[in-house]
Amino acid sequence: MAKTQEIKLVDLQVNTENYRFEPVASQKEAIDTMVNDQGEKLYKLAEHIVLNGLNPNDRIQTVTSSHDSTKFNVVEGNRRTVTLKLLNNPDLIDSHHHSNLKKKFRKLHDDNKSAIIQLVECTVYDNPSEADKWIKLKHAGQLDGIGTVTWNAQQIDRFEEKVEGKSSIVLQTIKLLEKSTETPDEVKSNLKSLKSSNLERLVSDPNVRDFLGIEVNNGILQSQIEEKEVVKGLIQIVKDLLDPDFKVNRIYTKEDREDYISKISKENQPNTNNKAAKPWQFNNTSKPAPTPKPKPTPISKSRDIIIPKSCALKIINPKVNSLYHELQLLSLAKYTNVAAISFRAFIEFSMDCYIEENKVTHTIDGRGILDKNSSLKTKIVEVANQLEKNKLADAHICKGIRSAANNNNDLLGIDTLHAYVHNAKFSAIATNMVTTWDNIQPFIEIVWANIK
Repeated sequence: MAKTQEIKLVDLQVNTENYRFEPVASQKEAIDTMVNDQGEKLYKLAEHIVLNGLNPNDRIQTVTSSHDSTKFNVVEGNRRTVTLKLLNNPDLIDSHHHSNLKKKFRKLHDDNKSAIIQLVECTVYDNPSEADKWIKLKHAGQLDGIGTVTWNAQQIDRFEEKVEGKSSIVLQTIKLLEKSTETPDEVKSNLKSLKSSNLERLVSDPNVRDFLGIEVNNGILQSQIEEKEVVKGLIQIVKDLLDPDFKVNRIYTKEDREDYISKISKENQPNTNNKAAKPWQFNNTSKPAPTPKPKPTPISKSRDIIIPKSCALKIINPKVNSLYHELQLLSLAKYTNVAAISFRAFIEFSMDCYIEENKVTHTIDGRGILDKNSSLKTKIVEVANQLEKNKLADAHICKGIRSAANNNNDLLGIDTLHAYVHNAKFSAIATNMVTTWDNIQPFIEIVWANIK
């Protein structure tokens, strides 16, 4: 039997007989072996975990220790377990052999203390043999369809297009051929088996694109010649790539690709003199190619107010709304300290309004909903955590806010904000307040956009 259980990280034991390596004698050796083998990959995983948490679709698999019923041996997910332990305690990394890695983990730890996981949702099996059959399905290949069937390059591209809103030049090319009436049925039916890397090698080459009469604009393939001419050239290329006897060395280098396109027969070459009525995109031939949007005028950092007039916030709380408008009028040159105190108050009131509206809770100690007596740092960090968790704000924005709030030397650091109000010897600097606002404006805009 298997069950799901939340387990303290300190109670998870790294497998000393991990199938990746030869067996070792202790937890320290198991961690050292993983660090020696994975190195920077563990840090990349740690960054991803800090931003996104653990994958809910792939829990760490464990069995209860036969020597200590309060401990759990990890049978699957040892990389994640080691990464979590290093995040919690970077001193587990050997300074002599991995000093740079240790420094990076230390900084990640210090900048993201509130996001570090202490409690892990795991699958617990009654015995290791029960877990082994599922571990094999994950790691031993497709097993005639029983195991995990991995995506090919085209399938990955389609996922990224749908979920992440980006379409590779290969997928754009394939979709153009799929919908074109010029493409023969035998070519369309075989597009799914086309090796994407070969097509990408060709379409990514500027000389090949010139030959086809296409160009790339902000990641979008487009053309100024007739669609049927472009398709004619692409059909010949795809036919060649689908040929079982085709070898990648025919197009491996730039010289190889030049030689390849020079040998395409005249009747299969696109006539780049046949211009389209207007530029068109591979993604949508009915729409003209986009014209680059003018870059917005940057906010002047030499302004004499904290919040620029271009920042439009809808604030329903009368007192906070008044503060907001006053900070758009108050001269920093004349009223530097008054502006600083008002600025600090505006940030905290904004957090209080969001916390009250959205019932923000403590994620670290489970003490329930935050109140107005909670520290300002806790308020900022927990609001950022909830915005990110609910996908209301970009992870990078929230990470930056958490990092700044936890860094006492940062302009948004809590010590700096406290000093505006409580330190009689601390004088605010106008340019620093302007920079601080510019850094946090996207975050504050999201906060007020989620307060009804």
